[in-house]
Amino acid sequence: MNPRKKRHSSTPYPRKRFVFTMIGLIIVGAIGGLTYRLSLTANVDQRAVSLGMTEQVANRQRVEQEEMEDNWQAFMEKERAQLKTSAKEAAYYTNTRIAKDAMEANWTLIPAKAAPGDVILVRHQEPAELTWQDKKYKLLSFGTGYYTYVPIPITMKAGKYPIGDQFLTITDKKFETQRIQVTKQMESMRQDTGRIEADQKKINLARSKSSPAFLFTSNFMQPIEGVLTTPFGYTRYVNDKLDSRHTAIDLAAPEGTEIHATNDGVVALADSLYLTGNSIYLDHGMNLFSQYAHLSKLLVKAGDRVKRGDVIGLVGTTGFSTGPHLHFTFWANNTPVNPNLFFGTTPFHWLEQGAP
Repeated sequence: MNPRKKRHSSTPYPRKRFVFTMIGLIIVGAIGGLTYRLSLTANVDQRAVSLGMTEQVANRQRVEQEEMEDNWQAFMEKERAQLKTSAKEAAYYTNTRIAKDAMEANWTLIPAKAAPGDVILVRHQEPAELTWQDKKYKLLSFGTGYYTYVPIPITMKAGKYPIGDQFLTITDKKFETQRIQVTKQMESMRQDTGRIEADQKKINLARSKSSPAFLFTSNFMQPIEGVLTTPFGYTRYVNDKLDSRHTAIDLAAPEGTEIHATNDGVVALADSLYLTGNSIYLDHGMNLFSQYAHLSKLLVKAGDRVKRGDVIGLVGTTGFSTGPHLHFTFWANNTPVNPNLFFGTTPFHWLEQGAP
């Protein structure tokens, strides 16, 4: 009996293939899973980036919107401030029509016609320094424009004179002569140049500092009700000798008569001076001062703020004086000017009054 031959089983081979197949599937699955996870991560990252970019855009838009709102707010505030400033300036004029014409013009002369010894107010749209009769005048900011007082020399001849792009008409004016007699003692007072020069330094210092704004809002008033003894502009002879031009008005009144501030202002000087006696200078702003001389008593001191009509002193006859009176005038940019121009009005109203 032939022995039965052993048959080799083929089982190991399929098993190996199965194992390899499974390993392959696992590897493929792992790779696929990893790829999927990477894909998910990439998508998540992409969404995050997209969301981040969207947020950045939103933030930028929000910042731009806030900047636009801030700029608009600043613009509106500036416009409101400009309107307020413009309205404040316009209120000084007689009416809105006159204010509009004056404030829209490049140069405005207030008024455009004057006489020797007068003063005009000049307005310009831009900061500037004008030259007039060999002197320079700086225009100061007020409201939406720039202003300065321009005094007319008392010796100026009639004619037309350019200021900016305008022409100022100067009319002819004659001034009378006055002769007074004083004692030799009083006449000798004029010879003490040392004391006179010392006082002039005080006055110059006081008038060198002025408020850069118009301090008044109402009409100027005459400081006292007195008798006019010497008008503005008279050529004065003392003891038959030519003395000077009287660039003020003298109003006689009983000693002790109350003297009123011609308008709102600040006391620039209140002191006893050699020739003008007890004297007061009030600053009304923009280099305009009023002067009160020969007082018997000073009732204010330097630095005091006064209102129109306030009692600032009493009539007297101190200094170079022949009797109780008030010597009164205005100084515009350190030049004495006709005070009669101011009474019952303001420089801004001269535009209508002096219009040709």
